[in-house]
Amino acid sequence: MTKKIKSKRVILITGGAGYIGSRLIRDLATDPHFADYAIRIYDNLQRHHFCGLMDLPAEGHYEFIEGDILDNLNLERAMDDVQIVVHLAALVRTPVSFDHPEWSEQVNHWGTASVVNCALSAGVPRFIYVSSASIYGPGGPFREINTCRPVGPYALSKLKGEQEVLLGGERGLHTTILRMGTVYGNAPAMRFDATANYLVYLAGTGRPMIIHGSGEQHRPSIHIRDASASIRFCMANFSTEGEILNAVTQNPSINEIAYAIRALSPHSRLRYTDQDILTELSFTVDAAKLQKLGFKPQYTLEDGIKEMLARWQGFQPAISHTASLLESLDEA
Repeated sequence: MTKKIKSKRVILITGGAGYIGSRLIRDLATDPHFADYAIRIYDNLQRHHFCGLMDLPAEGHYEFIEGDILDNLNLERAMDDVQIVVHLAALVRTPVSFDHPEWSEQVNHWGTASVVNCALSAGVPRFIYVSSASIYGPGGPFREINTCRPVGPYALSKLKGEQEVLLGGERGLHTTILRMGTVYGNAPAMRFDATANYLVYLAGTGRPMIIHGSGEQHRPSIHIRDASASIRFCMANFSTEGEILNAVTQNPSINEIAYAIRALSPHSRLRYTDQDILTELSFTVDAAKLQKLGFKPQYTLEDGIKEMLARWQGFQPAISHTASLLESLDEA
């Protein structure tokens, strides 16, 4: 439902029905910094995240435009009265994914160029681009000044998207780039392809957690609520303008994620495999710069795991039975 507000000021969220977006649009509605803004959600609903648009808080002033970021005409219309753009829309993949290289380039690179150009044409004062910590490539801990050596088309396309945003900054757009770690935790529109969420899904449904390689590879991570809070922090603080900032709160190994799940769900089991060598790449990220500006994360990995496991509680009896059966088969 859309409510009329006295002064038409709009925040445009591209990809607003997606995983991060579905959390952000709800948090914006209850954030006093943005009480006088309409929240305009722009999403092509390619992942069928209709649930991301449902049961929105009554405090919000919402609008929805179904559209693609490659559709310039529709995107130009979406920029009317916009004061802040938060660009989340992307073809999202795991950090070292090699899936759909052409489409990643089209959406994440050229789609971002379209959003930047439309924002410039509309005279939008503020632009937040949510990039990915995966652009650094293996190694670390990486700071914002370090050279990026992305592995795979997804990470490369996000880096090219950053370059379009920086070019927009040279043309007068007031930008902030957030290099987001892998996001985990409950949201109205869930994703289960990222490590923590996927391992919780496996454990929660009584299946073994599959770990590629030794499990000692690290992944920079951030809870979904802290991801939303970091975006809103940048929206509200002029000190972040013109900055590139790492938004990461932890750098756990995959084993640490799995052990944290098993601590909360003792019947969970681990299975190691060497089937996919790419997932054995490891990288860590230093987010001290964002925290020195005043951002304070509130959620731990354990918080995210606990809340997600609670949503699979109906499988708990099955987990116990299945685990006992498999253990007896293993012993046989």
